[in-house]
Amino acid sequence: MKKIAFVLMILISFLFIACAGTPYVKYFPQAVTDNPIGTKIGTAPVSVTGIQQAANSAGITRIATVDIRETFDGKVTIREYVVSGE
Repeated sequence: MKKIAFVLMILISFLFIACAGTPYVKYFPQAVTDNPIGTKIGTAPVSVTGIQQAANSAGITRIATVDIRETFDGKVTIREYVVSGE
């Protein structure tokens, strides 16, 4: 009986280990221009018009850099554009 309980406990612990994720934030550079980086930074979800939405949300008229920020909280991955410029 003790062996069955021990094996069951090990199997349950493997299930919890498999479900646990390590949170992280990664940046993937997409584009760089000759424009000055400036102080404005805008974000928007990754989509066909995401870069324009990110620039508009921060009032950026001259885009300097475009990155994709990927955030994983252990369960869900969120990808968004990060645009900087003037």
